[in-house]
Amino acid sequence: MARPVFGPVLGRASGGAAALLLMTALPDAHAQDMDASEPLQGEPAALFEPTPLSLGSATVRIGGSARLEYDSNIYAQAFGEKDDLRLQFRPYVDLLRKGGALELTARAEGDFRKYFQYEKEDAAGGRVAAGLNWNPSAADRLNVGASWQHLIEDRGEPEGNTLPNIGPRELNLVDGDLSYLHQGSRIGFLFKATGARMRYTRAIDEERDLDAVGGLARVMLRVSPLTSVFVEGVAAHRDFRLAPAPGQFNRDASTYGARVGIAIDPGGTLRGDAAVGVYRLDARDKLIESQTRMSVQIGLTYAPRPRTTITLDGFVGNVATYRTGVQSREDMRFRLGINQEIRHNLTGRLGILYRRSKYFGVDDTDHLYGVTGELEYAVNRRVAVAGIARFSKRDSSVALDEFDRVRGGIELRIHY
Repeated sequence: MARPVFGPVLGRASGGAAALLLMTALPDAHAQDMDASEPLQGEPAALFEPTPLSLGSATVRIGGSARLEYDSNIYAQAFGEKDDLRLQFRPYVDLLRKGGALELTARAEGDFRKYFQYEKEDAAGGRVAAGLNWNPSAADRLNVGASWQHLIEDRGEPEGNTLPNIGPRELNLVDGDLSYLHQGSRIGFLFKATGARMRYTRAIDEERDLDAVGGLARVMLRVSPLTSVFVEGVAAHRDFRLAPAPGQFNRDASTYGARVGIAIDPGGTLRGDAAVGVYRLDARDKLIESQTRMSVQIGLTYAPRPRTTITLDGFVGNVATYRTGVQSREDMRFRLGINQEIRHNLTGRLGILYRRSKYFGVDDTDHLYGVTGELEYAVNRRVAVAGIARFSKRDSSVALDEFDRVRGGIELRIHY
């Protein structure tokens, strides 16, 4: 959830490392909403760009969006679907202050949802984050970041809440990370530590409360001006707050992994990184068999032409599970996106999503397929209007976990 002589690719690798560690340790309650904008990030359109405000030695960006959206299946149910309209407001403010080798960042954002008919789905969330980047030399970078978030779980999550008599799950997440990167002319290395605490707001969900810590070490070798290869090792541990009830598995576990990969400097048409290796799950409960399986992390952007961006993001790894009788769960997620600037003030986006959740111990598997589309028209430098459509379908070995869902709407985007 975070975003030199390094290149931005190494900064991205650092952020990707934090995301991987948290995804390995945590459930994905906050990472699966299929917004078209998420997998399709490219360079902003030339017209719709913010103008930072000066605040002493800092700069501030202010903006937000208002979306009116129709949802054909608000509870993501297999049958008896309920549809509704909702309004969603997402204001934000960013602050950046640079001074010599130090860079300070801060961000506050909100997420407010109001339903027209099913008012129990109304919810309010938000996030406050701060970070510090220190560049003591051209080859060294130290990053520190922390955030607090009040998150609203999407109804279509794996193991998500489908009960219509209560609202969506909500939780508070506190997380932080510390990293150090050194990039010499040929050899570089990265060390990163992360930590997170999740606390759900309802007593019925308290069995999901957990703490997680993780670490990563990466060694990089630059093989060309634009390309580095790397070897990395990761470790993560999750510790659930509540002790298991009689007859339940102890879900505390440690995950270890090693991967080899390639990182491509953003100076070319292809940028990002990709890595493949193995992870090993060691559960505290002796009844849960340890596993060694494939680990994958991909984050690539290809720009064949100045106005076209193609992105591929992927992850394969172990995540937390709460399903009764399940020993462990592995997720595979891939997103392919295309961002096309049709005119200087008109941008089209298309995304394809696939997610597989495999449950061990009960031999259950879910497959989710999704398509997202967006057309954004920039009225001027400060205002844009977008039409958004999303379709998702989940097939499952458990019939009640299947659903079809269509969402579509219009969004007004404003920034200063």
